[in-house]
Amino acid sequence: MAKVLLGLLLGVFFSCAPSHPMEAPELIEKTILAHGWQLKPSQIRFDFRDYHYEVNRGALGIQYSREKQDSLGATKDIWTNFSTFERTLNGLPVALSDSLQTVYANSLNSVLYFVQLPLGLQDQAVLAEYKGVVVIESENYHQLAVTFKQEGGGEDYQDQFYYWIHSDRFEIDYLAYSYHTNGGGTRFRKAISKNRVGGILFQDFDNYKPPVHPTPLDCLPLLFQEGKLQWLSKIENLTIRISPN
Repeated sequence: MAKVLLGLLLGVFFSCAPSHPMEAPELIEKTILAHGWQLKPSQIRFDFRDYHYEVNRGALGIQYSREKQDSLGATKDIWTNFSTFERTLNGLPVALSDSLQTVYANSLNSVLYFVQLPLGLQDQAVLAEYKGVVVIESENYHQLAVTFKQEGGGEDYQDQFYYWIHSDRFEIDYLAYSYHTNGGGTRFRKAISKNRVGGILFQDFDNYKPPVHPTPLDCLPLLFQEGKLQWLSKIENLTIRISPN
């Protein structure tokens, strides 16, 4: 009887899978189209926690920035073409060591990487592998595992990611990653709201962590469904505005 039940369950699972294996580049392309990021707006502006963020694309390249107002005044970080970083306080340059520049640039990049997903999956340093279809909360999802080449992968090239992409909508409803900075950690995120601005899909997430680090990323959906992940925070981007090309 157990073998019969197992056969029925496997039959149900695989009947929901695509009729042919999907290559990672095809999945990434479909996901970018579903999220609208083929548009690549010239400017994105939004607020996240204490900062105002901007992305500016132009003929001279790309510039990331964030600005914060506090008792000292206006602190602004600017990262140009992923190479030149500067910080100003009330419009005046602030001297920073190379190590602090790296820390602040990575912090800025982290927020803007997630906001612009899945655009970053097209980066040349990305190594993507299709991992088949799984069921999460009664829905079918393509699994995509992502690692990075050391060359061009930045300071965090050893980080690992998993994305769960809806099999019909091709939207990233869940993602997970492991990182090594500040002692390292493992995170799992679930999309909780969707907002299209100028044709581009922006999402807010609930942010979780497993009880043990490291935990294999492909195990996290099961732990999530079993209620074994700890909720940490809400990842919410506010007042999103874009300027098209």
